[in-house]
Amino acid sequence: MQKNKIAKWVIYPLYSFSALVTAFLLSWVVMYSADFGYPSFYEMLDIDDHIEKFGPQNRYRSGLQFTEKSEHVRLFAAMNEAVHQDGVGLESLSYHLPNGRKIDQLLREPEIVHLQDVAHLINVFAWLGYIACLIWIGILLFSLKTKFKLPTLKQQAISMGGLVGICTLLVLVIGPVEVFYAFHVWLFPEEHQWFFYYQESLMTIIMKAPDLFGYIAIALTLLAMILFTLINLAVKRLTTWNSKMG
Repeated sequence: MQKNKIAKWVIYPLYSFSALVTAFLLSWVVMYSADFGYPSFYEMLDIDDHIEKFGPQNRYRSGLQFTEKSEHVRLFAAMNEAVHQDGVGLESLSYHLPNGRKIDQLLREPEIVHLQDVAHLINVFAWLGYIACLIWIGILLFSLKTKFKLPTLKQQAISMGGLVGICTLLVLVIGPVEVFYAFHVWLFPEEHQWFFYYQESLMTIIMKAPDLFGYIAIALTLLAMILFTLINLAVKRLTTWNSKMG
């Protein structure tokens, strides 16, 4: 009985947390494949008006205000693909007029360095996600073999939902922008620029940073919660079938 209690105190949190991380990993993969919803958020955030306003103010690049939505979507997709491929191709990105004529190179050196830092960070988080996924699968297989009872969806929802809720509340209390900036300070090399004014970065204008990242974070979290629920429902069916099979 004592061993069973200890096992639950160890395995239950580990299983629930690894399942949650796995759900976020899957959510990231889905969002990545859909360019993080940029085409939809483009309209919601009025990014076209934003580009028309700040494009002419850029000190290093000109002409962005003459480009169309399709070009902005293409450029975001290209940057998205590059940061998921170790930053390969960032130097060659350029923006064009509607007639196809090249205007200029999109990114300056500090922006390229920053996006390469983002690419490295994505690789680190991806590996952490893979490890969590393996832990979750390992515990699931252990449960199927030994008939060890896993935590229910309700139990996990209370614990992990509470964790997500506390984190969300802290973000709202501290301020989303402040949290966003704090993470950049902690995660990126001190000597590398990570904050860019609209007047010095077409990348920042196209993304309407940091507003876009707030929308992406909400969508990513909501999708992860849905996937977390679906994963647990699938596991419940699997464990029920396994019990019937003896």
